Amino acid sequence: MVGKGIHARASAGNATNRHRNSRVIAPQFCRHSTMSPTTTELKHRRTPSEVTEFSPDDIDLSFPDRKLVGIDGKWYDVTNFVDKHPGGPVIEKFIGKDATAVFHAYGHRDFVLKHRKPVGKYVRRYNPIDVAFEKLERDLRAKGFFETDWTWYVGKVAVVVALFVIAVTLVTCFDAWYCHYLGAVALAFFWQQNGFIMHEFMHSQLFKDFSKDKYGGLFFGTVCFGISAHWWRDEHILHHALTNIVDVPNRFIDPQMWEGTWAQNEKMFALFQTRLQYYAIKIQHFTFVPCVIFVGRLEIVFDSFILQLERRWQEWVGWALHWVWLCTLLSHLPTWREVAIFYAIASSVQGIFHFQLILSHYCKMFAHLHEFHEMSWYRYQVQSNMNIDCPLWQDWYYGGLQFHIEHHLFPTMARNKLRAAAAYVQPLCEEHGIPYDSCCFTTALTKTLSHLKVAGSHFKLDPR
Repeated sequence: MVGKGIHARASAGNATNRHRNSRVIAPQFCRHSTMSPTTTELKHRRTPSEVTEFSPDDIDLSFPDRKLVGIDGKWYDVTNFVDKHPGGPVIEKFIGKDATAVFHAYGHRDFVLKHRKPVGKYVRRYNPIDVAFEKLERDLRAKGFFETDWTWYVGKVAVVVALFVIAVTLVTCFDAWYCHYLGAVALAFFWQQNGFIMHEFMHSQLFKDFSKDKYGGLFFGTVCFGISAHWWRDEHILHHALTNIVDVPNRFIDPQMWEGTWAQNEKMFALFQTRLQYYAIKIQHFTFVPCVIFVGRLEIVFDSFILQLERRWQEWVGWALHWVWLCTLLSHLPTWREVAIFYAIASSVQGIFHFQLILSHYCKMFAHLHEFHEMSWYRYQVQSNMNIDCPLWQDWYYGGLQFHIEHHLFPTMARNKLRAAAAYVQPLCEEHGIPYDSCCFTTALTKTLSHLKVAGSHFKLDPR
């Protein structure tokens, strides 16, 4: 089951610690070209001749009301932009930090910063690992790894259409109960494949422009798959930028690693406070598999619209269309009993697919936010992910997410290029002494269950 960030909506609070061991030069605070300067911005503007060198602590004292994000050795004032950030609240976790790696990993175009003049400079701490992976990304771009293969995507859409036709045919053209239930299995695969395509649209892997890609995500994710595509994207961006990150003071955790009844790592223990959670965590290695299978789809649908109070009207319209076609299909079943069994089968089979989303993280490295900002972003992405070994013919089943390391390193790279990219990533990891974890599905599941058992045995409500 994909973890939901109940605590992920908490405020970034004290996320204004500045980049350590950096020199900062703060000339003038400039505004976005479409926004009028505020009184504070005018107050702090400086001419080039007034450039002053500040330490991170000095910036906090001199400009306590400003929020700066570092990209490519330059500070940008995002004070008036935080609430408008298209990627959601993730930007708050990089206030006063060097966000170069995650900024470029998401394939931001040059024009993103075109109208934002830097307000200062800092000296980036270049890690040899960062240099190596940044070079690899440039090389892969030059080789066409990030280009969209439209013919390949037409094939993927054809598979989705075929699965839908099979499901409808088995339900409407046959009277035998077993044909109906085979239709439920086909529906589960239809949901799964639509989820993969939604994932790619919401990563802007197709048009490379979210203003266009979001409509594909809305159709394949909300109308076809049945969850709020934009809610999923909001959480998923946080998940990619802050994989397995815990910030206890601000009650934040990677939203897709959070479940109120599971504690995958000791760093999470302080977020659990009830006796019910205590007992649930003690047996989490027993409840993990059945919960993923039988509760997974119901929870993600409920969370995306009801728990998180989805307010985007487009999502509600899309969800209404989803239930229109689904209820029309279910209306062809002869009894309410068959309707219930049909939906239960489809939901449970689709629940099995959730394993491919979470096995790659649950038994891997977790870190506190302050620890994360001291690490190489690329190294951390490798160490907080695990690949699932499978033959080429099974790629359709995993949707490319069996190459989770490569997907987290290059989130805008389409899944049909990840297997080839792995051939470059693994040797580079070996060269720099980074553990590259890749194993078969059964080994990954066994490791995860063992990890959950150990974490559960160590859990206590007050970890101090």
